[in-house]
Amino acid sequence: MKDLGEIKKFLNENKSESGKKFQEKIVYTRLTIYGISIPKLRKFASVLAKNGFVPDDIEPTSSEEITLKGLVLSKQKWSDLKVIEEYEKFNSHIDNWATCDTITPSLKQLKTESGRRYFLSLLENSNFYKKRIGVIGLMAHFLDDKNLDEIINALVSLSNTLSYKITYSFAGTTEEKIENLSEYYVKMAISWYLCTLICKNYDYGKTALQKFTDKFIRNKTISKCHDSFRLSPNQKEELKQLKI
Repeated sequence: MKDLGEIKKFLNENKSESGKKFQEKIVYTRLTIYGISIPKLRKFASVLAKNGFVPDDIEPTSSEEITLKGLVLSKQKWSDLKVIEEYEKFNSHIDNWATCDTITPSLKQLKTESGRRYFLSLLENSNFYKKRIGVIGLMAHFLDDKNLDEIINALVSLSNTLSYKITYSFAGTTEEKIENLSEYYVKMAISWYLCTLICKNYDYGKTALQKFTDKFIRNKTISKCHDSFRLSPNQKEELKQLKI
């Protein structure tokens, strides 16, 4: 039988002041942060799922609880459509890159045509963090997709809806950072996607990169590629010539 107090007990017993302070330096969220590590959350999510918990059993009142909802969802033997339905119930609470990037790649059930269509649809959502979920989902599950041209064109279309800002301010209150940096985290996600694609399929990725005219995205992608050990010095030099 499920003990709903089990979750609060876990949060209180595993909270870390040092972990909280570290996360608050790099993660800007309206939600409470307990400072619990991702490995601990993954392990506990497995216990919860084994004990019959489903996402609806977990309250979306802290960063860790949102992450647990997603990780418990990833453990369910549900159809892709059911997973999409359940993810939509709580992913509007996601207001930071870290929660998005922990949950989305874990949803292996969405490596399907319905999942691909779902992530593509999120690129057109008005919520910037849902846009990031879409980009991260496509990167995590569909880099080998047979419809890669469609995905690249969708990402180009997304990039064309964003501003041409090349610098973003990290100053201000947490609320201001969430609002001011929301677009930044979408651009960073696209850059990460492109870098990963280039490292996996250099010729195709290099051609795809040239479709992006946004200076931030183009140059950030090249910068990320420069730091990669998966590309040769010659490849990095070729990419450097594409900076704008």
